[in-house]
Amino acid sequence: MKIYNFEDSLLTDTQRGIEIVAPHLKKVEGIYGYVDSSFDDSYIPVISGGGAGHEPSDWGFVGGNMLTASITGKLFEPPMPEEIIKVAKAVTKKKRAFFIIKNFEKDVRVFKQAIEYLRNIGWSIEYGIVNDDISVDASSLRKYRRGLAGTILIEKIIGTLAKKGKSLVDLKMVCEQLLPETKTIGLAFSDSILYKKSCHTLSLGKDDIYYGIGIHGEAGYRKEHWQKSELMAREIVNKMRLNFRWQKKENVALLVNNIGKISPMEELTFTADITELLELEGLNIPFIKTGSFMTSHDMSGISVSILRLQDKWLEYLKQPSTCYAWPNSI
Repeated sequence: MKIYNFEDSLLTDTQRGIEIVAPHLKKVEGIYGYVDSSFDDSYIPVISGGGAGHEPSDWGFVGGNMLTASITGKLFEPPMPEEIIKVAKAVTKKKRAFFIIKNFEKDVRVFKQAIEYLRNIGWSIEYGIVNDDISVDASSLRKYRRGLAGTILIEKIIGTLAKKGKSLVDLKMVCEQLLPETKTIGLAFSDSILYKKSCHTLSLGKDDIYYGIGIHGEAGYRKEHWQKSELMAREIVNKMRLNFRWQKKENVALLVNNIGKISPMEELTFTADITELLELEGLNIPFIKTGSFMTSHDMSGISVSILRLQDKWLEYLKQPSTCYAWPNSI
């Protein structure tokens, strides 16, 4: 059973709902773009986007101390370059912006095309490409590391810094510091079935787990039969340890993301298991968020993002936001 009116109206119907639950957003006419209506153009606007099907990302994070605007394409497809340009022009008259891009080939291509155009007409643009996925180990394959839910933590910190009046150079510098310290790995329990397509994006049996999946149903690194939550959490923490090579007493932020179809009880159980294992590693976790931040349409799964904290990053994460999808409770 699915909740929709018509497959062809899924995006426009979603937009109807967005305009009801997030009245602080100003719609950019003719596209699936939104701007924070309270944005002060004396600050650098921070813009992100991608395909539909990952709600509440990215529109749900448009608001004070996060994104200034978002642009959404079709289901699992990035927006067109001209749509990105239209949103940028709707945001600011100052001809400057900072873009946060997820590392998928199509996304990077269309955003770079938009950035090139804007620079050619006199805009000052900087950007960061988030590749927090750690399902690929080999350094030679690093370019294939996808942009996953760790993007949300980066959007929060960069958005807060922009609201503090930081320059494009400052935002670029901090973003470059954040990228290698942000890592995500996810697991799926069922396929994401694309509308208008009869095939599944993954091949999962009823009791299978697939580690390392992407948010469009891209393949992971290993399939296994169902295991209890603690063992799944152990696999994630082991993978994180290999990638971070952390030291005891380091401070980290933890984001447990419900990719879809996971009940609150399951989500909290998994969060508890992940947290306890990280504490056994000797890590301090002063910041924990759990919920639906970056989903995958019709997929059942969960992901874990960890940010190794530096400088004032924790302070920026804790700054309240006016956006729809960021939980302000600490």
